[in-house]
Amino acid sequence: MSLNASNLFSVHGIVAVITGGGTGLGRTIALALDTNNAEKVLSSDVSIIPIVADITSQESLENAYRTVAAQTSHIDLLFANSGTDGPSAHLPPKPDGSPPTLTEFRDHHWGHQMTDFSETLNVNVTGTHYTILAFLPLLDEANKCRPPQDSNELASPRPQVIVTSSVSAMMNRPASLAYSFSKAALLHLVEVFAAQLAPYRIRVNGVAPGLFYSDLSKHLFDKSGVSGRGISEGSFTTELNPLTRAGSDEDIAGTILWMASRSGGYLNGETIVLDGGRTAVVR
Repeated sequence: MSLNASNLFSVHGIVAVITGGGTGLGRTIALALDTNNAEKVLSSDVSIIPIVADITSQESLENAYRTVAAQTSHIDLLFANSGTDGPSAHLPPKPDGSPPTLTEFRDHHWGHQMTDFSETLNVNVTGTHYTILAFLPLLDEANKCRPPQDSNELASPRPQVIVTSSVSAMMNRPASLAYSFSKAALLHLVEVFAAQLAPYRIRVNGVAPGLFYSDLSKHLFDKSGVSGRGISEGSFTTELNPLTRAGSDEDIAGTILWMASRSGGYLNGETIVLDGGRTAVVR
């Protein structure tokens, strides 16, 4: 038994594939793994080991799989992070603060093209589903690389998929209905895949970030009058976020490093909410 933090939280030597790793949270995770001595980090960030894939295309995903398979015999972590936001659900408030009429609500949402709505579900749900399927052979190969287990020692962690959901999956007044629905679907996807892949010794977990500055969330910061990344306390009201700030690179990096390391090895079928308490006060 080793309770040394450098051992418990080490990602030394792991091989990771990250979709959507060129910007935002995905890029932060790619850099965190690379900084902490992961053996290989394959993502869309050209500064690491680049892969290019359209996750809504089986052909593109198959090509991405082959590209990765040519560079490594296995992967320990698949971080399925690609996503899109979808049509806005926001209706401007009336001067007297009253809610929109049913007609206004219907007209606003009916005005969005069905193709735009479907595209959000296609990227966030269907694309994630097929991304996981595409890389299963390399995750399976990781099991073959695990050292034999001594009866008196804890086994090394099983290979893992981490899916990016969102606290929007748990809120009933989201910025986008399509985005909220799709991220809620990912909560169930994590549980179903965790059960379905258990016989193959592959774990599946999720992370549901709250307020983190990115291209997708910038409009929320602008709406709240927050300049920059909003990571200083006092940037937001306690009614919006009890910690009164947005999440930082260190917050998301630390969470994923924990999940990817030996200390997170008992996680399976879980979605970790990382929101500073936002879902405790905003529904």
